Amino acid sequence: MTALGRNFDARRDALDRVTMSERAVGTLLLLLLVVLFALASGTAAAAGHGLDRADGTAPLHAAGTDGFHTIDDADRNLSSGGTFWQGQTVAFDDPNGIVEGDRLHLREYDDEADELGALVREFELDGPVRIDTASLQGTYVLVPAGERTSAVAVDNGTITGTTEAESAAPFEVLVQTLDVRLVGSGTGNGTVETDLELELTSNRARYNVNVTAPGLTFDDLESAFIRDRLLRDRNAPHADRPPIDRRGDGYGMYADDDVIVLRGFADGRLRSDFGEAESIPRAVTVEVSDTGVTDTAEISASGIETGPFEITEVSTPSPVEPGATVTLSATVRNRWSTMSERDVTFQLGDGRRTAIELSLPAGASTAVSTTLSAPSEPREYEFTVDTDGDSANGTVTVTDPNGSDDGSDDGSDGGDEDGGGEDDGSDENDGNASDGDGEDDGGGDGPIAIDVDLRLGAGALLTLLSGAGVVAWRRR
Repeated sequence: MTALGRNFDARRDALDRVTMSERAVGTLLLLLLVVLFALASGTAAAAGHGLDRADGTAPLHAAGTDGFHTIDDADRNLSSGGTFWQGQTVAFDDPNGIVEGDRLHLREYDDEADELGALVREFELDGPVRIDTASLQGTYVLVPAGERTSAVAVDNGTITGTTEAESAAPFEVLVQTLDVRLVGSGTGNGTVETDLELELTSNRARYNVNVTAPGLTFDDLESAFIRDRLLRDRNAPHADRPPIDRRGDGYGMYADDDVIVLRGFADGRLRSDFGEAESIPRAVTVEVSDTGVTDTAEISASGIETGPFEITEVSTPSPVEPGATVTLSATVRNRWSTMSERDVTFQLGDGRRTAIELSLPAGASTAVSTTLSAPSEPREYEFTVDTDGDSANGTVTVTDPNGSDDGSDDGSDGGDEDGGGEDDGSDENDGNASDGDGEDDGGGDGPIAIDVDLRLGAGALLTLLSGAGVVAWRRR
């Protein structure tokens, strides 16, 4: 081979290497562009999750991504087999004209017998139908008017077909419970603590609440509950629960009414700090946003009160013989500024106990009494009257039918003097056996967590690819 040929071959090899290097760099740059485009698309999609706030600390929640609030003036879309809460407005529609006729019936449904029950309401099917559940409790199905053998199937607010009545999936309406208390966290200002927590207890897992306090403006409430990032992270409302249904809405959507929207949960606390407020509120009222269930926690001049009732008087019964019926009485007053309902519990000695459910208007007093069996051993016994926020004691004297004053009490309790000390089963019922919420209870803010993980992984990947691109470029 001539020198000219060898020179030509060398130049061609060099050109091939340059071309291959350029192709490698081009491939890397293309890959970088694809990754960046994917990340941009993912970020844009994720921007619809979370809660929008004025300070931009969380992304927006896109209304309707889970079918939520797609029908105006409704709290939730109806679904066969779903669980709803008394007071919510649920809605559905028949956009595809599946139901023949223009009327539907809402009927009770017997789960055990798998059969239709009594007629509850009739609806005209000429557009979206909204069901007010304020008076509903139990299981229900929708059926075509005049039908008793078929039921309508609804999925996320849309009628999807019909099924045999015995195969229907009824929806359930439960009654939400709510108990609110103010709990001190140890930081005080005089006799009333300013660093408080609202303790919420409910049989529902996730919901939002509207919070008000007499004499406090929205700015005061915002300062107390959403002052900084820590308070926002703890108290900000769930972005997929009413009333957060429109892009841009958040905890201040009722600011003009001096109402702040905060987070509710089965058992938890909302942190507050009233240290910057001009005055400490005498009461904080919490209303569930979509069911209207309300409870109030109040503060007295001497500190936190944990309940509405106080026991103003306890009556001492006359002496009784062993095993005789004894009547225990107390006077109870509602010291709160709203109608309140609590249990009043009587307990005699170490065993016998009964609870009475009492409802009182604001400031009202009433006498409460119950009858129990006296213990079998003669002596004095203490009885306790207890309610949420107060308790008081009294004594019952059990006399010796043979005339002895002390019943030969030698310091021993004499065994099972209380007739077994068994609870009579009438104890307070906490009503929290099940949250029954069927609504994405344990999911938390999943989309936000995925978004964070995606960005962390993408950062590492971009760093790796950028380094590879630099190396490839230098080798060129």
